[in-house]
Amino acid sequence: MKIAVVAPTAPPHGAGGVTSSHYQLYRLLRERGLDATLLTFDERERHIPDPEILRFGASRRERSLLALCSALYLKSQGSKRLAYHLADILCAVPGVLRMNRALRRLGPDRIIIPDHCAPGLFLDQGHARVTMVAHHNPARFMATPLIGDFCPIDVQRAVALEQRVLRKVDGVVAPSAYMERVFRETFRFDGPVTTIHNPLDAAFVERVPARDPRPEMGLPAHAPVVYIPSAGSVLKGARFVADIVGRVGRGCPGAIGFYLSGAIPPELSRELLALPDNVRILAPGHVDNEVNVAYLKSCSFGISPTLIENFSMAILEAVFCGLPMAVFAVGGNAEIVSDGVNGFCVPCPDVAALTDAAARLLDPATCQEMGHNALRMARERFSAAAVVDRYLDFCGCQAPPAARS
Repeated sequence: MKIAVVAPTAPPHGAGGVTSSHYQLYRLLRERGLDATLLTFDERERHIPDPEILRFGASRRERSLLALCSALYLKSQGSKRLAYHLADILCAVPGVLRMNRALRRLGPDRIIIPDHCAPGLFLDQGHARVTMVAHHNPARFMATPLIGDFCPIDVQRAVALEQRVLRKVDGVVAPSAYMERVFRETFRFDGPVTTIHNPLDAAFVERVPARDPRPEMGLPAHAPVVYIPSAGSVLKGARFVADIVGRVGRGCPGAIGFYLSGAIPPELSRELLALPDNVRILAPGHVDNEVNVAYLKSCSFGISPTLIENFSMAILEAVFCGLPMAVFAVGGNAEIVSDGVNGFCVPCPDVAALTDAAARLLDPATCQEMGHNALRMARERFSAAAVVDRYLDFCGCQAPPAARS
């Protein structure tokens, strides 16, 4: 049985939860002995041919033209607010059409696609059964005003197109119970819908050697280092990052470091200049997954002020590295972080409660205990073998059994 896993892009060139989760699923299927192929449809740059991944995407000219068409259409409908969902869908079309040629050659029996960018809209599925993973759901963005004043017309058009995709879909997987609930509230679908958490290759995480960022930050060996994932992203709470770093830094009696992953916009960079003298920042920008995991293994704990979430791959990676996390109780975060056990899950957007929780993790004994709990619970709850088994069962596949991890 041939399985095609479809993603917007793939490492080392891509980042983001959808990309990461589909790449992890592909790798785990291959390790299980299945004939799996990873195909992408939203590559932004030309890459050296990759023998392992079939990469496709729109050209810059196509992307610019389609984005303009989306903007003009929405403007003609009276849109005056932040809009990108429809443009994302349109800009994915050329890559999907090119990807279709590879799919026809492969002739897969099963295709697993994300909902984000609606690649199923022009997907040539052939005889394959299609499973869609509900990561995104534009309707969620209208209920979260802190992330921006989103255009309802843009969201409505995107939802309508994703509803059309469901005509080709045989089953829907949600990465969290929260996303399953939101999917059922947003779409009409008579097929099976289930929750299967995003997979993570724990063996890969274990193989990566730790990389201590303290020497790079000019910190002593005993200083705590705090991880803040996607610190520059508006959706992940960039507006709160400087305040959080300042509060936690002032509450630390000695030197403290913060590892900020992802790109940092100029505005946040300026805000970070006015930090207490005991604070050091490491913000290397986008790094590949192995480097990120290496840094995580040397961090003390993490803080995620994300304002909207499905089932965070960044938080999942952190707990698999033994990091207790202080997070806002949004999306599927509470399905990873159990308040008071392996971290803290506080109401959003209570920054004071979040930093108070982080302050408790500055106590080495508390941090160590919760870190042990984080790793133990990650292995118990999110076994890669169990996740793959559930995917194979839901998609109607058979594969050799794997040892539980």
